[in-house]
Amino acid sequence: MNNTGTAVITLALSVALVAAAFILLGVKVLFKKGGKFPSGHVHDNPELRKRLNRNR
Repeated sequence: MNNTGTAVITLALSVALVAAAFILLGVKVLFKKGGKFPSGHVHDNPELRKRLNRNR
């Protein structure tokens, strides 16, 4: 196989892998009614708020 063919296959596999990762990460959001990504902000997470206040 020549270099161009190898590059195309590598690119196609990379795109497929990234697409699969997006789909798997979004399963809860896509298939659950009212589903949404959990918030990672400190003000939305009680445990993180405790840790933040403890370190002040």
